[in-house]
Amino acid sequence: MSTRRNLKYKYLKTKIALNETIQSILEINRKRRIFGNDRVHHQDLNEELKVLNAVAENQARSLRVYEQRLQNQGRA
Repeated sequence: MSTRRNLKYKYLKTKIALNETIQSILEINRKRRIFGNDRVHHQDLNEELKVLNAVAENQARSLRVYEQRLQNQGRA
């Protein structure tokens, strides 16, 4: 597999993973509204949300790196 093709593959896989992570974050936000003021559920959801936000940040950072590398390879 060529370097460019491998990079495109990683880019697409990361983009898909980021979209799934974002959907999970949105689902947690919906659950937070449903549970109202239930502190136990809110605490669990907040912890899960922290982890998912960190994962999403890492995925977004990786996605930007892949985009830049693909653009640089396109120019070369």
